[in-house]
Amino acid sequence: MATTDIDSKPIPPVDFRNAIITQHWNDPPQTIFHKLIDHHEKLSSDEIVQKLGNILEACKQGLKNTSDKKIISDTEKRVKTLFERLTNNNLSESILYQLGKICIYLDEKDFTNAFITHSNLMKRNFDSEGKWLVGVRRLIDLYQKKISDSNQ
Repeated sequence: MATTDIDSKPIPPVDFRNAIITQHWNDPPQTIFHKLIDHHEKLSSDEIVQKLGNILEACKQGLKNTSDKKIISDTEKRVKTLFERLTNNNLSESILYQLGKICIYLDEKDFTNAFITHSNLMKRNFDSEGKWLVGVRRLIDLYQKKISDSNQ
């Protein structure tokens, strides 16, 4: 082993063959291989219909001007399309799960996450489910407006 003149301590030999590499620069982190665990319960189709129906009825209460009545009427038509799809079990499991998350967020009055979840649904499913997705978006908007108006 070589020694230095300053400390007279031996310098350990550096050899790549016996080096222990814990994380190579090109290896992805192991966390990306674990399934994301979401702590939301999965709601059934009937529960989604019930929760969104209750929110729709709550939004109908206390409408004053005709423009709001027209918006609610159109929203109701669009959401009824969703209700038909739910009762006939014509939606995929991933869409059901996302709708359940939206319902839970609306129960918690967490409108930010409800909008995020809705926009994810819009990105993936607008071509096939666009009509009722617009209705759900309006329903979230109307409910948020109703909650903010009642807090004032």
